[in-house]
Amino acid sequence: MDGHRSRKLDLEFVDTTTSSSRRLKRHRLASAPSTSPGHRPASLEDLPEDLLHGVVSRLTVKEAGRTSALSSRWRNRWTYHSNLCFDGTCSDLAGYDAGRFVDHVTTVLQRHSRLVVDRFELRSPLLGKEHAHHLDRWFAFVASAKARHVTLDLSPPYYEECVVASPNKYRLPESHQLVGIESLLLGHVCLELPPVPDGSQLLGFRALKKLELKFVADLGDLTHFIASCPALEWLSISRSSISHFVVPRQASCLRYLRVDCPGVESIHLDATSLTTFEYVGYPSVPIKTNEALKLSQASILLYNWFGDAVGYFWDGLSSCLAPVDRLLLSLAMDAKTTAFTKNPTKFIHLRHLTLFCNVREDPKSALAILRLTQILESAPQLEHLVLHMDSFDQRASVLKTNDCVHLHPHVHHHLKTVQMTGMVGLSGQLELAKYILLSAPVLEFMTLSLAKIRYRPIKSMSDYNYFTRLEKFAKNYLDPRRVYRDVLKNCRACNVTCH
Repeated sequence: MDGHRSRKLDLEFVDTTTSSSRRLKRHRLASAPSTSPGHRPASLEDLPEDLLHGVVSRLTVKEAGRTSALSSRWRNRWTYHSNLCFDGTCSDLAGYDAGRFVDHVTTVLQRHSRLVVDRFELRSPLLGKEHAHHLDRWFAFVASAKARHVTLDLSPPYYEECVVASPNKYRLPESHQLVGIESLLLGHVCLELPPVPDGSQLLGFRALKKLELKFVADLGDLTHFIASCPALEWLSISRSSISHFVVPRQASCLRYLRVDCPGVESIHLDATSLTTFEYVGYPSVPIKTNEALKLSQASILLYNWFGDAVGYFWDGLSSCLAPVDRLLLSLAMDAKTTAFTKNPTKFIHLRHLTLFCNVREDPKSALAILRLTQILESAPQLEHLVLHMDSFDQRASVLKTNDCVHLHPHVHHHLKTVQMTGMVGLSGQLELAKYILLSAPVLEFMTLSLAKIRYRPIKSMSDYNYFTRLEKFAKNYLDPRRVYRDVLKNCRACNVTCH
């Protein structure tokens, strides 16, 4: 970095110019109220030191640096800023190129006192392995300042498979330098964890409570790392290179876990303290859990381009999800599969269910969609249901219903609210709505949005006419005698306009 550029950057950040000082003095003289002798008006200068530090800590680093123009007392106050956040993605640093961004961060850290650093955040998709000498120095600053919350996110603004294994990733220094850290976010880096069963090289993470890994390669022995973090409560791993993921029993404080790694082949949850589990991935990954695990909330988003996933839900997931109170489930349904599951798992605690179902085509039989009734019947305490249905077919070929389909009678004694969207007239959709309407005696309201077209706007007259007919058809089918007019609050076509 040449001297002229460094001097210009320093002046921009912390130094005050003569003109700005003069303007500040004129403003003080003009705005100062008249006072009696011996009485001085209250100002920022009269505030206690701890309160002044609190004011500065709520400013960005650049804003805090500009306070040095206020007075000599404020000249170096920014150097005690406790929250050092350098965001090259959406802040006033977003327009910087890699060189200018590096110079700015280096200048700030060189002038900082290192005495009080609570949070250090650095986000920039421009930095990588070629900036390792700068990143190493900044990481050493974080370690020496004993920052409690650290973010190093070099993630690109897009995702591709090659991003995870990119050779341009920065390799993190020895992890045991971060003594006393409580939360850590790493993005688009290499983290080579040591294969030490007893965790003797990982003592710096004994206080770690929250860990988020994104686009991280070379994770190493993640199981022993987790076991060496006895205070860990929150863990999220996304788009990272991991094959077999095991949460050990030693993670006795872990409450939240999210796994979103396309390359994962198996998941084993041996920790019994988990209460919230989120999984995004293929409907083929075996997920095993400790029998003592009692989840209360779960979110399962299964890729919808691999055929029917209802069977995987029952065979691979239902046993570990049985204790949940709230469940969000997204899956694909094959229009040709009509078989019901034998002896389905009971969700005796489930009260809130949100379902996202992608029906691959217009089913020949209503039973393909009516398989969802098994999930409802397996949740005797269910109170609130939200069902979003989607399909690659824009509309059904013929508006019809099949009342010849006979389901086992089942009464939902606790179901109070139902919201259904994406009803385009596919075989089984209206039959499912009628099944719910007739089997829930305490139902307070039920809403149906008959059209939820995502792939193109509805502009043609034929589309308008179709959904108008569908609205009338649905009302006549669901409630021909208007018995449920107080319950069936909204049965209409949404987003249907004719241009």
